[in-house]
Amino acid sequence: MTESPMTQEDKVRHGAADSGAYFRYMTEFVGFTPSDAEVIRQSGLIIEKYLPSIVADFYTHLLRYPPTRAHFLKPDGSVDQDYLQVRMQHLTNFWRRTASGSFDDDYARYVDYVGRAHTARGADPGIYIAERYVIGQVGFMQHAISKAIEKELAGIDEAFAQRAMRAWNLLMMVILEMLARVYGDEHAGEAAGTTFSVDHEAMQQLAVDVYERGLGLVRETPLKEMFVARVEEIPDGERKIVQVDGISIGVFHHKGEWYALRNYCLHRGGPVATGCLEDDVLTCPWHGFKYNVTTGQMLVDPNAKLEMYRVSVHDGQVYITVAERQPPAEQPAAVQSTASQPTPAAPAPAAAADPGSTAAPAAERKLQRSEFYLQDLPPGKTRLVVVDGTVVAVYNVAGQLFATQNECTHAGGPLNEGTLEGYTIECPWHGSCFNVRSGQVQRGPARQALRTYSVNVEDGVVQVTSRS
Repeated sequence: MTESPMTQEDKVRHGAADSGAYFRYMTEFVGFTPSDAEVIRQSGLIIEKYLPSIVADFYTHLLRYPPTRAHFLKPDGSVDQDYLQVRMQHLTNFWRRTASGSFDDDYARYVDYVGRAHTARGADPGIYIAERYVIGQVGFMQHAISKAIEKELAGIDEAFAQRAMRAWNLLMMVILEMLARVYGDEHAGEAAGTTFSVDHEAMQQLAVDVYERGLGLVRETPLKEMFVARVEEIPDGERKIVQVDGISIGVFHHKGEWYALRNYCLHRGGPVATGCLEDDVLTCPWHGFKYNVTTGQMLVDPNAKLEMYRVSVHDGQVYITVAERQPPAEQPAAVQSTASQPTPAAPAPAAAADPGSTAAPAAERKLQRSEFYLQDLPPGKTRLVVVDGTVVAVYNVAGQLFATQNECTHAGGPLNEGTLEGYTIECPWHGSCFNVRSGQVQRGPARQALRTYSVNVEDGVVQVTSRS
């Protein structure tokens, strides 16, 4: 019986079926031998020692350049520290796993998955990384690892240092090919811009914290026990989402046991605790990434784990133990259920804003990822937002606002980088043209229309939502 062919989604989440065979072929081609794999294992402790510093240097570099910096920004333009930590953890896990020297089929599928996840055809177009930056990352790591080995073994074992650097260089060739082969003909260009200054010491500390958490090392931190609910409020098979000092936590009553985990998917920050729970597998509603609810481990990468919290039951009441945090000024630290939170009084209705107006909003407020200030999108320009985990392009055509998916339906090209003329947006990759009002194809090679979104302007703030 022949197996069903893997879909693109399957290949992204599980790695292509031929990844193991292709990895072995490439190792033979570049001359990477079992003895080289053993040298990788022997030098792995050196890499582990320097990994926090390497990761800090790498992300400091990314945050200096506008095209790569853009992946880590909040709608207000500040760096999203939570998402930065998630990406740091993924990179740390990747190189820790590589340094273990276990190069079996599972490892090959893992590398293939990492490559596919960052293409325009990946699970989330919002984390598309152009091939040139993937190449740059591998080159950066190759140089950093060689420097670490040289520094650690200088004057001690020069012969082993040379063998280790050779082994790592050969392995990097294989990894680069595994990552690059999934891109196909993707070529996107962008103009060089100015660079940014980055606090490297802060980045170093963040990388150390991420690394230590990955090893299970926890610094002494004052803890507190917070009330969640009475037992009868969360029957077996149910859950409750609570907020603790601004952090969303899902508390599960599952098969007679209690579990609590941070409601923040390690892929793109989706509300994982609201997802479907079958057996012990919790599936994030945004992009389908799966976790073991009892351990917090991500199924595709067991080294990646959701933050878990201890749950205790006293006198019919459920409590979670969390780190003591300094509460914000004039706001007491407390746990509140998102379901039972009182509804604030509605503000007085305001007159609808003129979409063509560039007036600033009447009062500053925290914007969602699906919002931005009208003044930040002049006529003839395009801006990106995120709606329900999907990257959406918003167009200003002579003061009228329209929104579509940002991913071209032909090959996934980024429409926000294309040319907007009147109501027509042209994809920068292969020239497909779409009507931004309807999403309909005006010129191929694309054949499928774009998904469109609703746009509303209120008090100078543009809000983009899915159409019902």
